[in-house]
Amino acid sequence: MNNSFSVKNSDVVFVNVMAIGRQVMTVTLSGNSSVEELMENVKVRLSGLDGLLTVNLRNSSQGTAAKRVLRLRRPSAGMLRAHMKGYAA
Repeated sequence: MNNSFSVKNSDVVFVNVMAIGRQVMTVTLSGNSSVEELMENVKVRLSGLDGLLTVNLRNSSQGTAAKRVLRLRRPSAGMLRAHMKGYAA
């Protein structure tokens, strides 16, 4: 993992997401003030997917690249009911 990868609001970042050797998303993002904010943006766009995903990031503004691995899980029906139960009363 490249620790020198950073993001500023003005940077343009190319994101390529792979799952089991297949490309599942390619998007160009900007306006993110940190790597954490960028990754949250990516996670939102990947809602509905689950499993291990490889996220390749390339910051064209700074000329840097990085790779991250995400493990996403869809919430189970039981978890959703338990979460909603707290709001029902």
